[in-house]
Amino acid sequence: MSNSISPEAAAKPLFIVNPMSGGGRTRRRIGTLVDAIERAGLEADMVFTTHRGHGEDLAREAIEAGREFLVACGGDGTVFEVANGIMALTAQDRVRLGTIGMGTGKDVAKCLGLGRAAAALRAITAGFERRVDIGKVTSRGPDGNNLVRYFLLEASAGWVPEISQSTPRWLKRLGDTAPYMIVTGFKLAGPMGRPFTLSIDGQQADGRYNSISVHNMELWGGDLVAAPGASPDDGLLDVIRWGDLGRVAVLKAVAGQRKGGTHLDMDGVDRHPAKAIELSSPKPTRLDLDGELGGYLPARIEIVPGAIRFAAPAPSANL
Repeated sequence: MSNSISPEAAAKPLFIVNPMSGGGRTRRRIGTLVDAIERAGLEADMVFTTHRGHGEDLAREAIEAGREFLVACGGDGTVFEVANGIMALTAQDRVRLGTIGMGTGKDVAKCLGLGRAAAALRAITAGFERRVDIGKVTSRGPDGNNLVRYFLLEASAGWVPEISQSTPRWLKRLGDTAPYMIVTGFKLAGPMGRPFTLSIDGQQADGRYNSISVHNMELWGGDLVAAPGASPDDGLLDVIRWGDLGRVAVLKAVAGQRKGGTHLDMDGVDRHPAKAIELSSPKPTRLDLDGELGGYLPARIEIVPGAIRFAAPAPSANL
């Protein structure tokens, strides 16, 4: 599709809204969102997703029509989809990405100082831009072929990230963290660990683990601090290895994330900076990317420094 809009229109934000985010709460807040956008002096130019993955399709269509500024309105999954639409078209140098966090998990927004809608809108109207790293993942798709996807928050495999995949949409109406904690309680009855083959920047670290997670930002799972201080623009990823922990230790580690990341002080949980990770398991294992299904192991995970032009303030700014 060729460009079909004027340069002036191309630079204005297009709001890609997921009305089902937050367990459907966003649908009831669309009027409030429109009012906030218009009070900020912006045009409430919106398109709405209707199914999983639709945010990526809408992002592609908008970019092909000439749009240069996309704002994901929803949870981390909505940001994930729009970011993948940008990266799939290699449009990251031309297109800016923003977000207004409205879903269950708003961790990308919070990590970038945009946890409140007012702060996100101020970043948009002020023209703030922060170059943010993104993670690139090459994994196995459902059809067995290579699948390339990108993440802003985290890539993970094992027991802990499967909580995200197991959390039903209706439960997400309870808030940011509570749905995931409830599912954690149910999953404690199942097997806890599995063997992984793991390479961190070429160094082998094979073993039996509860989970392996790779972080670009410090939060996941709705306010849980997985990688304290992880910076989205340092050109590095943080690998967190959860050893073959028992149920009591897992509960302590989960609680440690709620307390700001004290799980990293536990025996059996450690952290390594990395630029490239190779991960596989003999057991069929799903890969979680920002709370979304990102294919299956084996996978290669690598950092793409400064790839995304995010409408966010510098870390020292106060919105």
